[in-house]
Amino acid sequence: MRLVPRHLRALTVLLAAAGAAACSDLPTAPSLGENVRADLGAGAPPQHLIVMKQGATSMADLVAQVQSLGGHLVRAVPEINVVTVSGLSDAAAAVIANRSDVDGLQADPEIAMIPPREQILGTPIQAQSDQTGAFFFQAFQWNIRQIKADQAYLTSSQGNGTLVCVLDTGIDPNHLDLQGKVDLGISTSFVPSEPDIIDHNFHGTFVSALISSNGLGMASVAPDAKLCMIKVLDKNGMGSFSSVIAGIVYAATHGANVINMSLGALDTIRGPDDVHLVDAIKRAINFAIKNGTVPVAASGNNAVNLSTAGPHVMEIPAEIPGVISVGATAPVAQQDFDRIASYSNLGFPGVDVFAPGGDEVQGSVLQDLIISACAATAVPQCAGEISYVFGAGTSFASPHVAGEAAVVVSDFAKGESVGHLTACIESSADHPTGKEVDPLYGHGRIDVLTAAACRN
Repeated sequence: MRLVPRHLRALTVLLAAAGAAACSDLPTAPSLGENVRADLGAGAPPQHLIVMKQGATSMADLVAQVQSLGGHLVRAVPEINVVTVSGLSDAAAAVIANRSDVDGLQADPEIAMIPPREQILGTPIQAQSDQTGAFFFQAFQWNIRQIKADQAYLTSSQGNGTLVCVLDTGIDPNHLDLQGKVDLGISTSFVPSEPDIIDHNFHGTFVSALISSNGLGMASVAPDAKLCMIKVLDKNGMGSFSSVIAGIVYAATHGANVINMSLGALDTIRGPDDVHLVDAIKRAINFAIKNGTVPVAASGNNAVNLSTAGPHVMEIPAEIPGVISVGATAPVAQQDFDRIASYSNLGFPGVDVFAPGGDEVQGSVLQDLIISACAATAVPQCAGEISYVFGAGTSFASPHVAGEAAVVVSDFAKGESVGHLTACIESSADHPTGKEVDPLYGHGRIDVLTAAACRN
């Protein structure tokens, strides 16, 4: 994936006059490869994920035995009876796996789940609900126009009163378009080597601003939604599924209306241990749904038809039941905007809906990519908290749907079921092929304006 930094040389805090600003290309940022196929069983695992039986009440006893066998508790998620430990030998792991209160034990290595200094600017910024005046909107944000998010600005609640938690690499909360958008009290990190929420990669900042921004440099899907960052991936885009599981449960228990997961891996389920891992993620997703949280995830960048990939091939977490799995669309030379991106996974079931993700193929122009905020904390060329970059990936399609979910949630009466909200997103999608459910497009490409009217 190519990242092309663009810098606003004269963008003021209030964007009083767009004509006073100019932009110029900077050197290309380091290439960070998107979803890398991962083998859950490969290598020596640094830690294990223990899935206890549903209803088991012996977690303290299990932890004590782990410690007596030379292991250490990494974290416990009692809400779904899942424990992560480290330091167990193979023999010790076998002892734990044979406990009567344990469903399974699985290696939990860190894998690549996405592409391989704080500064305050000016006075507090007032977010704009109608963001069609954002500096880059007319020139570059075909993505917002294609899903009619801009048309929904003045006819919906724009995500007002909702909280969207982003599970990712962190965030740059001082970027001009993110100042004041992030709930720092709820935001947290599950990455031991990076205990802060600051983005040292770029990915989490880019994703977050597409959901909700201040509408200065760029427009977003849900301008009035609040963001929270749950860091589950490090600066290299590496992370464990136990961190993702803990992040999902944490978000749900802290009032998240929507979770965005622009991360994952395409894996082959090889045996009982892999099944138990999937079960643990299912438990986390079910917990979130029961708590009223809509889970959204990127479908992956392997150009695989998930509906025909085989019964044991699974994109995790996108294909976990209850998750809205998102594929990517992109034009070529600003033509055919609903074309499925060259890299995107596709196929229904497997991918539920599509959203703009950008692409770079023969004939592509810069405008075919997606523009979003660049983390000054991660990319040296983006210093100053006023820079933006272009990118492509299902990682960047997913936040469009998360933003749409926030808009829908804010327009419904409180207490609406996640199933109803998901059905609204799916049923309101446009159908590029004319089919309500297409074998490639699933329910179609999202339409925020129509989804916002589901309440009527």
